[in-house]
Amino acid sequence: MKKRINELIRLLSETFEGEPWYGQSVMRKLENVPYKIGYKTCVPDSHSVAEILGHLITWKKYAIRLLKKEKTFHVDTDSEWDWPSIEVKTRDEWEHLKRDLVAAQSEIYAILEKIDHDDFLNEQVHGKDYTYEHLIKGLVHHDIYHLGQIGLIESQLKRKEQDSGVFKA
Repeated sequence: MKKRINELIRLLSETFEGEPWYGQSVMRKLENVPYKIGYKTCVPDSHSVAEILGHLITWKKYAIRLLKKEKTFHVDTDSEWDWPSIEVKTRDEWEHLKRDLVAAQSEIYAILEKIDHDDFLNEQVHGKDYTYEHLIKGLVHHDIYHLGQIGLIESQLKRKEQDSGVFKA
């Protein structure tokens, strides 16, 4: 039986593309972010929305490899791989970045859907001091955390770009 796995899939989905109780999901929020601000920041030396998406993709790919029980995969925090430098200059580049994010999320769903028992969630991730359940819940927390950053950047840039026509009413 996989009742807990199904609940985690539902939670991942609600946070990523559903209707969570606290507001917009990741993908709903991204629908409102114009590609023209994807590479902008509101504070010097901070991350852009595009870089946050690259970071989300990185950690989803990390989780995918852990869920596949790869033993040699590691991400150095604050590295170029953790926070890729991404500049979005066209609508096509923006859409491609969002598709990459959706593809990584979809792969997580596919892996979890193939698991046929909740016992998997109690297993410790190889080389880590946490379980697969903790890893999956961490993905939800990570999405929510960065969703807040995206919302902050969007609201700050909305004020700055008010007269530019980037944000249309």
